[in-house]
Amino acid sequence: MERTLPEVWTIEDLGWSDELARLVPAGSGLAPARVASVYAARVDLWTREGPRLASLRSRALRDAEGGVAVGDWALVARASADASEVVVEAILPRRTAFLRQAAGERAEPQAIAANVDRVFVVTAVDSDLNVRRIERYLVAIAAGGAEAQLVLTKADLVADVGPALERVSALAPAFATSARDGRGVDELLARIPRGTTAAVVGSSGVGKSALVNRLLGRDVQLEGAVRAYDGRGRHTTTRRALFTLPGGGLLIDTPGMRELKPWLPAGALDADDAFDDVAAFARSCRYRDCGHGREPGCAVRAALDAGELSEARLAAWRKLSRERAERAPRQASFAAVTESRRRARTTTLALRKRPKDKGR
Repeated sequence: MERTLPEVWTIEDLGWSDELARLVPAGSGLAPARVASVYAARVDLWTREGPRLASLRSRALRDAEGGVAVGDWALVARASADASEVVVEAILPRRTAFLRQAAGERAEPQAIAANVDRVFVVTAVDSDLNVRRIERYLVAIAAGGAEAQLVLTKADLVADVGPALERVSALAPAFATSARDGRGVDELLARIPRGTTAAVVGSSGVGKSALVNRLLGRDVQLEGAVRAYDGRGRHTTTRRALFTLPGGGLLIDTPGMRELKPWLPAGALDADDAFDDVAAFARSCRYRDCGHGREPGCAVRAALDAGELSEARLAAWRKLSRERAERAPRQASFAAVTESRRRARTTTLALRKRPKDKGR
C-alpha cells in the first residue's frame, strides 16, 4: 500500500460525496474510508486520519458483490488518530464496478475495482493488439457503469501508431502512450483530475507497470524484463492497489488478466452495449427475433453486404451473446442462492430482536 497521501487533501478528494454521506446511518458513529488494497482477511484503508490497516466484519464481506474491492467505500468505527488498526463494519453500495466471472467454471463474480469513473483498457501497440479481447473488456466495463477508454502503450516501438489507433478508435476513445519517452502521459493525467478515480486493466506484459510508474513520477510497481522472442514483459503486478496521482486524481492498478469472462447478472447491460453498431443495424431488421442469417429484411446482413459491418465484428458479437446465454442460468442460480441467504439472515436477525413474550 502507498502509505503517504498528498500534503493537502480531504476525504472529498478521495471521491466522498453528499450522496454517499446520506448512506451512513444517522447516529451510527461510523466514519467513511476508501479501500486502497485488499489482502486475504484485511484491507488497507485511507481515512480522514490517514492510512489504516483494517479487519473485516463477516457482514461486510457478505454485502460486497464479488468480494471487497479496491475503490470500495467502507464504514468504520471512529478511531483515535494513533490507532493502527480499525474494523470495517460495512461496505457501501457501489456507484460503478468492474466485475468478471471468477476464474475457472465457478459461476460467481469477482470484483476487480469499485466506484471508478473510467476504466482504461491498456494494450501494447507492437504485439498485443487484439480487438476481440478489447471487446470483452468493453462489455464488462459497460455492464459495471463506468466509462471506457483505450490506451495503446509502447508507441515508441512502431514507426507509425496511426493505423493501430484508427483500428481501435471505432470501439472506444483511444490514444497512444510511451512510458519510455513520455508520449501521451500528460494527456492521460488530464483525464484523471482531482476527485476522479480511474482503473487500468489489461493482459500481462503490456507495459501497465511502466505506465503507472511514469504517471506517478516514481517507481512503485516492478517492471518485468521484456522477452526477446515476442517483445512482451513478464507479469509483475500481483495485487490491485490505489494510488494518488500528482494532479490529485486516483488510479487503481490491477494485475494482468489471463482470461476475462464478463460478469453480466440479470438486468445488467449486455453485449449490445459494447457492440452498438451491430445493435443499431439489428433494430432495423424486419423481425424482432431475427437471427441475422438469411431471414428476409435482415438489416445486419444488408450491412455486411454493403461493407458497413465486418464478418469478424458480427462473429464476436454472436460469440459473446452465446456465452452470455450459456452462463445466464448458472449466474441466475448464484444470484438466487445469494438472495435466499440474505433473506434468511434478515429473518434471523429480526427474530433475535423480537422481545420475548413475558407470559411464557
